[in-house]
Amino acid sequence: MRVVRVGEEDWRSHRDLRLDMLVDSPRAFWAQLAEVQDRTPEQWREELRGPRIHLQARCGDQVMGSLAVLPQGYTPEHVIGKDQAILVSLWVRPEARGSGASRALFRAAAELALELGRPHLLLEVDDAGHAARRLYARLGFTETGTRHPRESTGGEWIEYEGRAEHLLQI
Repeated sequence: MRVVRVGEEDWRSHRDLRLDMLVDSPRAFWAQLAEVQDRTPEQWREELRGPRIHLQARCGDQVMGSLAVLPQGYTPEHVIGKDQAILVSLWVRPEARGSGASRALFRAAAELALELGRPHLLLEVDDAGHAARRLYARLGFTETGTRHPRESTGGEWIEYEGRAEHLLQI
């Protein structure tokens, strides 16, 4: 398994994975399937131009999962520290879970965060995402105590933090 940085030329594999993840785990992500399924090729390419840096775990030609690094806040009003990056959109295909794809993606994201000078990593997970929360704890992430309500589900986003250096040691 290898992890690659996704470019505009990879828009089809990015689109296919994104649609599959929203079908499989609709509650786990900000976007909803109905919001993205009718995007044009140019809109998919635009998403890959940034500011998120998308990574894919691949086994041969098969895309097994993805994770993105966001070196800024979600919006201009959401300011993060100069040493911080947000990890978003982790998803691994059901048939690849337990294969090490998540760890490979997190290691690659940690290397990228260090290259960007942003070793303090943040991520948010839906409070109902018990498997994801266990994974993040195993990887050394801890809850910050910050929670944001999710009006669409009645639940909450729970913020976690971790260090890129730690992820390189696991």
